[in-house]
Parts: sequence; structure tokens; C-alpha cells
Amino acid sequence: MQSHIAPVVVIALLVGIVAIIASKVAAKPRYRAVPLLTANEKEFFERLRRALPEALIFPQVAMSALIQPISNGKQRTIDFRRISQKRVDYAVYDRQLALVAVVELDDRTHDAARDAVRDAHLASAGIRTIRFQSKAKPDESGIRSALFPSETRVQATEASSLFSRM
Repeated sequence: MQSHIAPVVVIALLVGIVAIIASKVAAKPRYRAVPLLTANEKEFFERLRRALPEALIFPQVAMSALIQPISNGKQRTIDFRRISQKRVDYAVYDRQLALVAVVELDDRTHDAARDAVRDAHLASAGIRTIRFQSKAKPDESGIRSALFPSETRVQATEASSLFSRM
């Protein structure tokens, strides 16, 4: 009878040791912190802030925080999954927290076909997407005129009327 107990005790000890080791391995962190923005995105974020001092600019916003499917049932789930894992580079809001536009900074990793689909999702909700190329980022006035083209036209009209009076 005792000869049967020894293997059971050994097996129980081995299971216990394996459980302790497994719990210590599981307790180790599985994740690491990452910066919100790359150096390039951070530089452009600062450029956006200088160009639009009256705006609130939020980087890396989940697309599902900006738009929701209007479909129902199974189709709603399908439509939500199309956007649920996507983020926009920058969401630009006015001081009343009304969304002005989404700004995307396109680098060599951007796929034009995928970007067109993303832009269409946003456009279907009435949201403009303004895209800038990372290799040819505009200056502050270029950013401002892209986001507020009518403001630029008004300033040009005012300037031309000033010049015509001189």
C-alpha cells in the first residue's frame, strides 16, 4: 500500500512545483508601455497646435469614438467590426467640442485603397478627412488653409479689396 503512496506524493509535488513556476511566469508583465506618437507624429502634432491655436487636437482617436454604424442586427456588428480596430491620427475639434475634421499624416506605410475606404466611412457620417504627406508636411499656414479654406478665401478677398482702394 505504501508503495502506491510514494508515486502519488512525487506526482503531487511535481504538479505543485510546476504550478508555482507557471504562476511566477504568468505574473511577469506581458506588455510594455509605448509612446502615443512617433517622433514624426509628435512634431506634426506641435505644428497642428501652432497652426490651430483655437482648436482642440486629439491624437490617436479610435474611429469608433467618432462614428457608429446606423445599421441594425447582424449588419451593425459587421459594420462596427470594420471600424473597431482603426484609429485616426488626429481629430480636430472647436472649443465647443464639435468635430471640425480628421487629419491624417500619410507615410510610406499608408495604403491608398485602404485609406479611401476609411475616408468613405468618415464621409458617410459627414466628417472631412484632410490628408498630408509625411515627406511634404505643410507649414502652419498650409495646415490652416487646408482645414479652413473659406477663411483663406475671405482673407484673400479682404486683401484684394484693400489693394484696390489704394
